[in-house]
Amino acid sequence: MLRLVFAITAALLLVGTVCAAEMPGKAGVYVQFREEIKSPRLLLKEMRAIKAAGIDFILPTAKSTSGTINWDSKVAPPDLIANPKYMEMVVEYAHAVGLKVYPVACVSTEGGNKVANSLLRKNPSWALYFEGGRKGYIDIGNPDARAYELALITELVSKYDIDGLSLDYMRWENRVAYSDTGREYFLRKHKIDLAEIVSISPDVQLDTEGGKQALSNVTKTAREHPIWPKWYEWRREKLNQFMGELVAAVHKAKPGLPISSYVWGAHTYVGKYETCQDWKTWISKGWLDWINPSGYRYTDEVFLEVAKNNRALVPKTMPMYVTIGVRTSHGTLTMEDTKRHIAMSKEIGADGVIFFTWEALRGFLPDVSEAIKAY
Repeated sequence: MLRLVFAITAALLLVGTVCAAEMPGKAGVYVQFREEIKSPRLLLKEMRAIKAAGIDFILPTAKSTSGTINWDSKVAPPDLIANPKYMEMVVEYAHAVGLKVYPVACVSTEGGNKVANSLLRKNPSWALYFEGGRKGYIDIGNPDARAYELALITELVSKYDIDGLSLDYMRWENRVAYSDTGREYFLRKHKIDLAEIVSISPDVQLDTEGGKQALSNVTKTAREHPIWPKWYEWRREKLNQFMGELVAAVHKAKPGLPISSYVWGAHTYVGKYETCQDWKTWISKGWLDWINPSGYRYTDEVFLEVAKNNRALVPKTMPMYVTIGVRTSHGTLTMEDTKRHIAMSKEIGADGVIFFTWEALRGFLPDVSEAIKAY
């Protein structure tokens, strides 16, 4: 009996150890450095300013939404390499002042929701189809498209002395869409053509990343078709498969490297969304070391509600950062707004905050620094 008690206690301690993820600090910020990267002197000056503001870690763009790459890549097509020296310089100068570096990989996007980039134009079967054409998002069901993204990310983590990896756009695009692999599967399995279903309402409105609800002004939509829940579930499973593959590849390339992800948040489990982003499973599988749900809300009441909902859904053992959108496509915060959002994030029990972006936050210094340092 005593032996059994010891065994159970040891198991519980092991579980606690597994669940307790390493935090990179209390405050992080997304950075761009469009001009500063051209001058080592200016870049170092900017790094010192970030550190002096109370920021612990930065999130520079390694792979952008257009699919361009900011490192010396042998995987990416040459025309998609934007700045081969960027990541090397950012890591060097950030570490010089004591900042941690979590480069951001915008995983599934290769051009965005308007056009496909050169990679997808060369490989059209990799592209998602919506709004009348193939657009700049990969078909996550396509193993070759996934393999390309995995090769990029493993190259990044292997090549540079980074402190962790931050994922973005680890989702399907929020559109009524179909993919070639999905279309083939549903034709074979269910004798239903997703292309015909999607054509019912190619312009149907969905809820947005920033929480804006869609207007229900379409009488007949693809999402009302009986097959749609199965199509949603298929995509969710493919995305979870991809996430598992990505984590395994990263940890093989650099064992123990912390992995985090920006996610839209709790509202995507209940609203009109097509992102299929099942981040609760990612947490339960142990694939993430910390998570930063969106806090892109521009009234105090809604910001607080969303932050509470996210905190309730993220286990206490998982470090959670509120992502404060100082200036985004969804809205803009004032300096006082930003201070209140920092305070509310602390109030609801968030482990820290991440600002989007440094270039937007910088104008509020030094006034906001006190709130950041007091977190």
